[in-house]
Formats: sequence, C-alpha cells, structure tokens
Amino acid sequence: MNKLFIPLLFTIAIQSPINAAKVNCDSAVWKNKPQCKEKNSRGTKAVDKETGLEVIEFVKDLDWKSTKREKIPWSKIVKVKSALDGNYELAVFDRDYADSFSTGSKEGAVTKWTTDQLRGYTYSAGGCGFWTCTYERASINDFPGVVELYIAEKSFRLYGDNGEYVLPQAFIDEVKKSTEITEFNLKLKSGSKSVVVPIGSETINSLKRLFSKAIQTWDKPQINLVASKVTKKKLNTEEIANKTLPSVVMLKNERGLGSGFILDNTGLVITNRHVVSGGDKEFQLIGDGGIKAQGKVIYVDRKLDFALVRSNELRKIKPLPICYASYPTPGQNVVALGSPEGLAGTITRGIVSAVRYPTGDLEGVAPNYVTLIQTDASISPGNSGGPLVNSKGEVIGINTFNIDYGKSQNLNFAVSMVDVLKALEIRGKSFKSNLNKCGNIEKSGWFF
Repeated sequence: MNKLFIPLLFTIAIQSPINAAKVNCDSAVWKNKPQCKEKNSRGTKAVDKETGLEVIEFVKDLDWKSTKREKIPWSKIVKVKSALDGNYELAVFDRDYADSFSTGSKEGAVTKWTTDQLRGYTYSAGGCGFWTCTYERASINDFPGVVELYIAEKSFRLYGDNGEYVLPQAFIDEVKKSTEITEFNLKLKSGSKSVVVPIGSETINSLKRLFSKAIQTWDKPQINLVASKVTKKKLNTEEIANKTLPSVVMLKNERGLGSGFILDNTGLVITNRHVVSGGDKEFQLIGDGGIKAQGKVIYVDRKLDFALVRSNELRKIKPLPICYASYPTPGQNVVALGSPEGLAGTITRGIVSAVRYPTGDLEGVAPNYVTLIQTDASISPGNSGGPLVNSKGEVIGINTFNIDYGKSQNLNFAVSMVDVLKALEIRGKSFKSNLNKCGNIEKSGWFF
C-alpha cells in the first residue's frame, strides 16, 4: 500500500526582521530551514488547462530523501502529478483526527477523493502529552471492505478492496447538488465498532467543483452488431468454456486489474467502468494462450458502469454472440468467465437467481439506472468486466460486483446486456427470420 506520511510535529517560527527578508528556498543554505520547508511542502498553485480549475500541484514521485514531500494540501483540489512521466490526476484529500493533550496519543482517518474513486485509511500513534507518554506503535490500516456515505439524507454503501471504492454516479449527483449547509459523513464499521468520520464543508465544496468540471464526456462510437449463429442445443460447461474463453481478455495496468470480452470484429472490448476508473487510459490486454495487446479506453458510461476499450491488435479474435433481445429468466443455467485475482481463464457456473432493478437495499450499492442479473455463479475481484453467458454461449450480462464480507453468500450481480446495448443505441441486425429469443440465428450444429 502506498502510505501518505502524516506530519505529527509542527514548528512555530517567530519572524524577526532578519527572517522577514526574502530568502532563496532553493539554495543549500535555506532549503532545510523551517520557513522554506513549510513553503515547499504546500505545493504550487496553478490552473489546470483541461478543466480550468484552480489546483495545487503536488509531485507524487519525488526522491524519497527530498525535503519537499511533507504536507498534503487538505480539502483543496490537488493535481497529483508524476515528475517522471507527466501523468496526473485531480484529487481532494481530507483528514479527520484527534489527539490527546494529556497523553499525546493520536488517531484519525485520511480520505482521497477523485472523480471515480474513494481511497481511505485510518492511523494511530503514541506520543507525549502534558501528563504522560504513550508508547503505542504507529499503525496505518486500510478502510474495511464496506463503507457507507451519508449525504443530504441519502446513503450509499460502497464495497471495495484494500481501502479503495468506486464512487456511484448517484452519489456524485448528490454532491453536485450540495449547498453550504449540506452534511456529509462517512461511516466505518469493523466488527461491533462503528466510527463516523465527518467530511468538512471545504472538502464538500472542492468535491462539488471537481465533479462539476473534471468528469470527462465521451462521444458514443458507431457499432454495428450482427446477429450471430448459435447452436439449437444446450452446451455443457466444458463446451461453453472452450468456445468462449478465446474471446475473453484480462485488462491490466499499474493501477488495476479486471476482465473484458470482444464485442465486435474491430477489436472492441467491453468491460466495467470501474475496471478503467484509475485514470489511466492505456491497458495491456492479455488473451487466451497469453496473447498480449495494447488497448485504449474510447468510451465510458458512468451510470450503467461499463466502458469500451479499442485494440487494433485483437481484430482477428471472434466476438462473442450477444443476447440483446430479451432478459434471462430465473433458474437459467449460466457461466461466468474472467480473471479473479489475476487468474486468467477462470470459469464458474450457477443459475440466474433473479432479474431485478436496484431498489431497496441495492440502492446506493449497485450501478443506478440498470437492470441487474443476480446469480450464484461466483464473481470475485478481477472478474469484473467479464461475460456472464447462458447455456448457448450468448452473453447476457457483464460481471460487475458481489456482496459478501461475511454476511452473505452467493449474491453476485451482472449488468444486463440488453440495457448496455440500449444505452449505446445498438440494435442487432440480421437478414434472417429464424431468430431465437436472444436475437441470434439458431441452427443445428456447432457454431460461434
């Protein structure tokens, strides 16, 4: 885990007439003086050219011995920039903490917010206070698997790993509507203990500006979907795996890992939005048998949680047949394919447990505005973006998330392909009349 170093001691400097004189903080004589260290640690104010936002530039990969990497600019829009390759992201950092005057102990929570993700951890440390000293070893821990956000009388439950969570579009919309009196709290629960972390008004205002100006808009690509030929008979799991896995890929870069599958014959790969939400638009695509290609994100739908990645190197891989004309029915046999925890070519099987809209307990958890296919076929981190297929190998959904963390089992969900294709304004095309209920051409024999 990349740890943010929290300054625990502060120096108060009293300006004298000599100190008030202008000094060169880049010189060897002055750069380690308190006034220069304080100046250097605040970052540089600038205007981001892409968004027009006023930001504080903060270099993330300075030499670890540098005296400049000390203080995070809290509650401001920060341009976290790489000095090595020029890549950057816009983020807002927030901190809630308490320290004991009598014992010197310290504890708190740090959050990092981007247009796509929340990253958070808690910390604690001993120290010396007015009366005594505590000798607790300093510790930093990722947020638990589930956190809850409460804003404007609405709640959102986020499921994540290693202290990272994807922000739902509905939450972002609430922040954009916030006012000066809007209250925003984050709730953490570990075992029987719950902790409420208040998010300050300055942070809310910065998030509002960030979400209003920094979220990219995308032009919908032109996609022609042709009805596929599929067999009339039901395939067993081994047959489905043999026919489907060559068209399933693993998406990988330094920020994340996920799955996807070939949508058409132009090298277009479809995956989840949260798989590509780290900020990087370039991915390595690893296919069946270790085939490697490069792909670039060309479209993102934040509401339905899907994205499109183009790779010209995958043009020769056959696309999977899509079930675009009807939703599945409960009890149908299904197979989920993907790369859980980076284990490419993994398949799990089960049934469609339900087809539902995200209401009730699923509100604030699932992608909004989309039909969800609930299944007991296991979906784990890394499976996201892979296909959920029926017994004829037709893709009925995109594997998206599961609900687990000790309280539930076999609650896995996929985004319906019917809704995804409607959002892309795609309709299946065929000159044949003998189409099955999914909209594909059904024939005797072995197809797709």
